[in-house]
Amino acid sequence: MKNLALSEQKGGSRLNQDSWNIINALKTEAAGLKTRLEEAFDRYKEATIRKDQLMEHLEFSDEDGDFYEAFSIPEAEDGMSRVGRKGKKVNQYYLLDRWLYGSDAGQFKKNVNGTTRKVWQMTQAARQETRQKWELELLKEQSEELAAIAEQYNETQQKLGKMFKEKNASIMREKRIIGCTTTGAAKYFQEVQAASASVLLVEEAGEILESHILTALGPETNQLILIGDHKQLRPKVANYNLSVEKGEGYDLNRSLFERLVLKEFPHSTLSTQHRMRPEISALVRQLTYPELTDSDSTKGRPNLIGFQDNLIFVKHNHLEDQNHRMANEKEMTALSSKQNTWEAEMTLKCVRYLGQNGYGTDKIVVLTPYLGQLQLLKEVLSRENDPWLNDLDSADLVRAG
Repeated sequence: MKNLALSEQKGGSRLNQDSWNIINALKTEAAGLKTRLEEAFDRYKEATIRKDQLMEHLEFSDEDGDFYEAFSIPEAEDGMSRVGRKGKKVNQYYLLDRWLYGSDAGQFKKNVNGTTRKVWQMTQAARQETRQKWELELLKEQSEELAAIAEQYNETQQKLGKMFKEKNASIMREKRIIGCTTTGAAKYFQEVQAASASVLLVEEAGEILESHILTALGPETNQLILIGDHKQLRPKVANYNLSVEKGEGYDLNRSLFERLVLKEFPHSTLSTQHRMRPEISALVRQLTYPELTDSDSTKGRPNLIGFQDNLIFVKHNHLEDQNHRMANEKEMTALSSKQNTWEAEMTLKCVRYLGQNGYGTDKIVVLTPYLGQLQLLKEVLSRENDPWLNDLDSADLVRAG
């Protein structure tokens, strides 16, 4: 199947020199923005507001203009420098420091006038609250600068991606059939839409979210073919409270396929099964599919070697235990999922016994409805075998942690 991957396809329109000039210019712009972004982020991480930044903020703030005037050192009329008690020159932050520490204007008390008096009359608690407000405003300015640069960088990367996606789009336009998962349809959305496919065919449509079907439809789509079974597994959602099973009416995991069938939209139903031997199909016929018939190919199959019957139910009193390493598949915020260690060990023995009776691993499938049991079975069976999980099961295990 590797030779069918998009990365393995030849053809498509080549990028001309003008396109490469644009790409190189975008790469240069992206590199410059990356440097600016890193520098801005370093400044933000420090989160230390310097006194010069604070004074600059007060100088250009209309609301806090009185504070800037109150903290500015008056210039001496004779051009001399003012000194403190120990003969040290008064620095430019003398008044700011005294205000922050809850003191008065010191040797500049006589310069306090009607405009700045209220600044020096503030309590220590009010001064600290005002200082925190200034620091938050400065941090907000820095974060806005960071966000602005990040937005420019993202836009540049999107332009670059669009330039390179054009080649994939031109390859797809040359193909009669484009095959992908719903994840792939989302990943290559622009390229798929550019291919202007007129027919969308969805397999296992009963297990795909309605939103995924709708977003795969393009402006040129004039035929939608859904193949699936609305009586089997529904799509999976992370929040059980939004599911059909919860019964709150949100029905997020009701597929478009199921919705159309329930609304009696015209559809075709297969009535003959070619997979199960009659002993098994008799169960599903009684429970779910009363009109189901068996194909001749399912009849007369040899009996299961080494077992008394072809269909066996096991009853036991070994209680389930909890898998606290992953979330519950019904409610991903829950702390555990169901598992049964005794059943997992029994499964290993059955697989081993089937192998001893000549059945290869290509003839054996182990099914379980719980993620916790799936993980446990994988660990137990790995002692003697190399169990293979399909993509959906692997993705569920990763998502559940």
